[in-house]
Amino acid sequence: MPDHLKIEQPKQVIVEGNDDVRGFGALSKHLNIRDVQIHGYGGIDNLRRFLDTFRNLPEFGRVQSLAVVADANSDRDKRERRICNALSDMALPTPSHPLEIASNGELQVAYLVIPHNATGTMIEDVCLNSVSADPAMECVDRYFECLSQTEIEGLKKYGCQRRDYTHSSRRETVLASAWARPQKAGYGRWKPMRSGHCWN
Repeated sequence: MPDHLKIEQPKQVIVEGNDDVRGFGALSKHLNIRDVQIHGYGGIDNLRRFLDTFRNLPEFGRVQSLAVVADANSDRDKRERRICNALSDMALPTPSHPLEIASNGELQVAYLVIPHNATGTMIEDVCLNSVSADPAMECVDRYFECLSQTEIEGLKKYGCQRRDYTHSSRRETVLASAWARPQKAGYGRWKPMRSGHCWN
């Protein structure tokens, strides 16, 4: 939970983690959407608690639109149910389906489980799919194939292995999607870091 949660824009998007905050921030900047604010709620297990804090902020009355985003992980339907239950428990407008808008006349709410209508389990799969036809991805595949065959201490711990959409590790997909160059959206040069985060 953020220490200094504050509402500053009429459009609010809440996502699971810091990588998602950066990714959606880059997207909104690229699309020149200036009246949106993005928060991380710290994973699906914290969503209900986040919403409870969020709806009780003094500035919540100025929110016109709220979007909740989560990774599908291994069970898309379960994620959708947990989002809807959390919204309902907090007496917030609750859509019946992803991308459907529910409204109480003052607040519009929608949710999205990523990837939407596509294979994969998380936002990194969307990043990888967006550059799958690029010739440079062959180099990325060879890089991870090489790492999977090494005995370098620490690589197995951090899950560096051959890219596989069924069993891909989060670290692997983040590093691979870093190749997509988000500096086009104003985030500057990415670089791999031991923590697995790739933004400067």
